Amino acid sequence: PQGPDSPFDPAEPNEKKRVHRGGSFLCNEQYCSRYIVGTRGKGEVNTGTNHLGFRCVKSP
Repeated sequence: PQGPDSPFDPAEPNEKKRVHRGGSFLCNEQYCSRYIVGTRGKGEVNTGTNHLGFRCVKSP
């Protein structure tokens, strides 16, 4: 489905955010549930983390 035209977080209305989708290789019993494939979170547009990335897919 199509998302909103612009990101908006009512808790921080002046900050632009992006969705972080789950699936990180970082997994530990204490915090693994935050990184499963179905997890969604938020983060600032101009920052990143060292354990989130993207996947390449090749079609036959």
